[in-house]
Amino acid sequence: MLELTVRLRATALMAAALLSACASTQSAGPARPGPAALASGVEIGIDGALPLVDTRGDPLLAGRVGIGDDSAPLRYHATYMLEPGDVFANPTARPKRFGGQRFGQELRMRLPVVAGSPLALKFRAEARDVWQTDRAIVEQQRQLAKLEWSPGLASLALQWGAGDATADSRLALDCALRGTLQVSLPDGSAAAAPAMHVTGRDCHVRTSDPRYSELAAATWGVALAWHSSEYQTELLFSVIDPGGGEATLHQEIDASYEFGLSHRRAHGDWSTEALVAMRYAPSWDLSARSGAVGAYAGDSDAYWMAKMSLTRHLPAVSLSANWSHSADPMWFMPEIGQQKHRLDVRLDLSRMVAAVAPDVNPQLSMQWNWHEARSRADAVTGDNAIKLSMAVAW
Repeated sequence: MLELTVRLRATALMAAALLSACASTQSAGPARPGPAALASGVEIGIDGALPLVDTRGDPLLAGRVGIGDDSAPLRYHATYMLEPGDVFANPTARPKRFGGQRFGQELRMRLPVVAGSPLALKFRAEARDVWQTDRAIVEQQRQLAKLEWSPGLASLALQWGAGDATADSRLALDCALRGTLQVSLPDGSAAAAPAMHVTGRDCHVRTSDPRYSELAAATWGVALAWHSSEYQTELLFSVIDPGGGEATLHQEIDASYEFGLSHRRAHGDWSTEALVAMRYAPSWDLSARSGAVGAYAGDSDAYWMAKMSLTRHLPAVSLSANWSHSADPMWFMPEIGQQKHRLDVRLDLSRMVAAVAPDVNPQLSMQWNWHEARSRADAVTGDNAIKLSMAVAW
């Protein structure tokens, strides 16, 4: 990695000294934050990687500009990256992209103190262009605004987003507005102090089905969590209520409910995660399936959902297993939701091969996948496969 870093903090220090000298010649008055207080430092960094030398994940060119630090009322940060493509990544595979670029900006402000705690406001915008080999340009944009306030034992966060930043990785939802309230409960043991989380979101269903692509959904939930250095346990309850938006529905959709218990633990080379939940989702009766306008889906299906993952990290290899039962991001949609079962076993041999050939950053893994999906109409589909993945950087 060829790296060049330039820091310009002396300029800010000289400006602060000059402003202080000017202020001493004026009459005394109420203190006001000047430009030096708003931006206490400027930092510029430029990093570059020679092509075909380093790993595929390193950018060919990366630059950053920062104004202000964490103690300043105003902080600005901008980044730029020139990303490599996959033309030379795999000589046996057809390349898909020449490269890309990514530009991001972030502005943080500390607002006046309210109830003993300052308000923190953050804006972030990011744009990415991917140059494909078929001459097409894929553009991705995301914007995020966040307001945080932490008085005493409570912490409140309001977040608004647009673009890819709003996607929920666990559910088929895009949530533009999100609110979170966290309250730390008093407990005699500080090692595992409980906390209560209350969340609410305004979302849209993320699906390729044109009937529901503009369907709005409101979600809210409450969780009681216990945290420590080695484990995290949560007792949770959540509601998903589809309805409204620009979608034209032939049926009204009831709300879906989930009550579950999750647990995460890390100890030495082992890490595990488990989730068990009871779900209540609406189901269609025969009259609703006919598509008649005004039909109502009042029945509900109740079933168990479970997920479990286990990972062992050894000096030379890593072995992981993931199992899920009745898990589906669209489970709250009665017509297109499914009950999906999945089992994955993966053996990563990358560190063992890297000990023999470290210069090419080898990646070697073997994986076995099995999955089965059952629709609401009892149609079953499934498959299993064994995959071998190999890659080197040259």
